[in-house]
Amino acid sequence: MKWANNAQKLFAIRHGEGAAILPPPPLPQLTRLSLQYDRKQWNKSTRPARIFHKEHLPRLKYHNPGLPLRVEQGPGRLQLTFESADQGALNELESTSLETSSDGEYRATWSAIEAKSQSGTEASTPSPASSAGSSFTRSVELRLGPHQPGSLWKWFQTATRCEPFPENPEETAQMDRLKEFFAQAEIDRQRVKAGMDAVRKQKEELKRARDAAARMANEE
Repeated sequence: MKWANNAQKLFAIRHGEGAAILPPPPLPQLTRLSLQYDRKQWNKSTRPARIFHKEHLPRLKYHNPGLPLRVEQGPGRLQLTFESADQGALNELESTSLETSSDGEYRATWSAIEAKSQSGTEASTPSPASSAGSSFTRSVELRLGPHQPGSLWKWFQTATRCEPFPENPEETAQMDRLKEFFAQAEIDRQRVKAGMDAVRKQKEELKRARDAAARMANEE
């Protein structure tokens, strides 16, 4: 039974919303993800961020182990930092991520493109004279408002251009068999419980009958 539970947990983290592969170069690379929300509050306003934190991010980290993630207490916001040697690709990120959902337009704020700091120096605005080997960064901050968890993940997919982890027919078939196994195990458990309850009831009835017989004998 333990191996079956472990297999289910592994499948759950390998598949579902959040299970995605970040794109390789030359597309802009996501180099940092920071999520802030009021982790002490359990209400409708924090639900999207909490689900993104507890369900989407573990799957994303599993498939992209090198991605730095940080989750902190604070005002609701999601911050992403991208890096690329192609300024044009970084510039296109803003236009391709401006999608809308049932919640309205996302309140995302993009920073200016900056040259990546070297040896601890401050990043600076790139110039046409920048060398071909330079690397550039750009960040976006998404204010977390009334978005639903699914629409928040959709925005992330669009902004990062990540691809869903492909389904594995063999794994899916194995999970279907495990679901059948657990369903049958629950049926068997209920059957055994019903049998034990029946035996317990018979013992209680027998005890009551004996007690009643003993009282009648004493009255005589």
